[in-house]
Amino acid sequence: MDMKECLWSQKSAEEPITVIVGGGVSGLYAAWKLGAAGKRVVLVEASPDRIGGRIETIELEGFTAEFGPMRFEPTLQPTFDNLIKSLDIEYIDFVGPTAEKMEFPKYDVLPEESDMDALTLLKRGIMLIMGQEPNDQDWIDKQTEDDYRRWRKHQKLKGRNLWQMGFWNALSADGVLSHQALMKVRDTGTFYHMIPENLNAIEWIIWWMRALKTVGQDLVSIKGGTAKITDTLLSKLQAMPNVDIFQGYELLSFNECHEQQQYIELFFNHRREKVKAYADRLILALPQLPLKKLGRSLPPHVEDLLDTVNGFAMLKIFFVTDTPWWNYDQKPQQYSNRMPTRELHYYRRDNAEESDGYGMVMLYTDRPATEFWRHYVVDQNNHDRAEMDKNNELVNEFAKFIARDVKHELTSDDSGKPLNLTPYAIELFSNATLDEAAEMIRRSIITYGIHDWACEPFGAANHGWKPNVQSWKVQQTLKSFSLGSGRNNVHICGEAYSDYHGFVEGALNSVHLVIDDLLEA
Repeated sequence: MDMKECLWSQKSAEEPITVIVGGGVSGLYAAWKLGAAGKRVVLVEASPDRIGGRIETIELEGFTAEFGPMRFEPTLQPTFDNLIKSLDIEYIDFVGPTAEKMEFPKYDVLPEESDMDALTLLKRGIMLIMGQEPNDQDWIDKQTEDDYRRWRKHQKLKGRNLWQMGFWNALSADGVLSHQALMKVRDTGTFYHMIPENLNAIEWIIWWMRALKTVGQDLVSIKGGTAKITDTLLSKLQAMPNVDIFQGYELLSFNECHEQQQYIELFFNHRREKVKAYADRLILALPQLPLKKLGRSLPPHVEDLLDTVNGFAMLKIFFVTDTPWWNYDQKPQQYSNRMPTRELHYYRRDNAEESDGYGMVMLYTDRPATEFWRHYVVDQNNHDRAEMDKNNELVNEFAKFIARDVKHELTSDDSGKPLNLTPYAIELFSNATLDEAAEMIRRSIITYGIHDWACEPFGAANHGWKPNVQSWKVQQTLKSFSLGSGRNNVHICGEAYSDYHGFVEGALNSVHLVIDDLLEA
């Protein structure tokens, strides 16, 4: 069915139509909830052949490569957990990384900050900002989402609201962390410290308070891959007679219909043809970058709010090798500080399932490491999905770093070596030069892929509130507004302007902020 058949006659239709723009998890979830309530829904996605947004799972030689989100905390993310249960999707355990202890560089920290790794220092700083004893884990575990909502509005540091401050500024306040301690966190912390980004202090403290809990911290991933969520939602939508899905339609602009202001006039680009359509209600389930491209269609006070968050880059790379150099019990994160990455994960099939002997490695990076690797994306202007097997220089660079790690492992006198080499790898690499080792690793790579989420069309992997922003007020404005007639029939939802950045939970919470009122009405 052509889009014109679905929307063109809207002004004479008896049944109101809600158009949802964006085929990521926010748009799919909103369409599913509204469709299940009997609403007439049209879901529109710009990509002609891809649904899922920033959720992307690709099977590489039988391995599940999660180029998007890969780990979840169901107890701490109840909206997400409810969705997974509703879709009859199963969890599997996820083995997370641990911080590596690094002897160098050395930092001239205060006596009370000595002998602390980067994560312990960050936790200390957050607790001191909150006026608590740094080691009071029980206090952290007792805090609830209601406490976090209260903190957003009222928590202060030295008489100043924390929502007005940057996270870096708060950590640098008198009596919190020394500058050298902050530099240690910034330079050696292989986790989301976000110090250079200097996000909204209270928002990032809340983010970390959730992460620092010892209750509900059972990390899981999705059996069959995270894309099973969006695939299942899509399948449910396709079975609903009151829901239509159109792909390959990019929203260019929208405005109130001049003849009848209760309708919204929409203009799409479809195969280089401009298509005009109508809707009663418009939900923009989009991240920051595509929303900013629609800025001229928004009221000025709404457009201004699009800059209340920062989008930040993340990049993932996967390599599959036919000759893994690590054993089955290899832990993630070992030697991640010896190459440009935040996390380094190793995968082998279970011994019982082993047939080909293959293995997979994942590099999970944020700034500044993203800037090192994004150079190897061949087409940065057409990057709505992972780029597969396009640039051999990416393999060469990876092989160089890994060869150094392997040779270091073989020649180091350190006890408790972090890289658990196979007997075959020890024999193979022991007598090889560094260049020979790199060439062996390079030849073993049979497929690889890279996705830089900072590229078009997404513009960022996730987002964070800026300092001096009252996030709860921004969310209330974006959840429903008028284009001029006084009828609040335009809505913005998604992870970018949510209460739980960087997670599907935030996207889902944002959807509920929009649709709960609509469903009640």
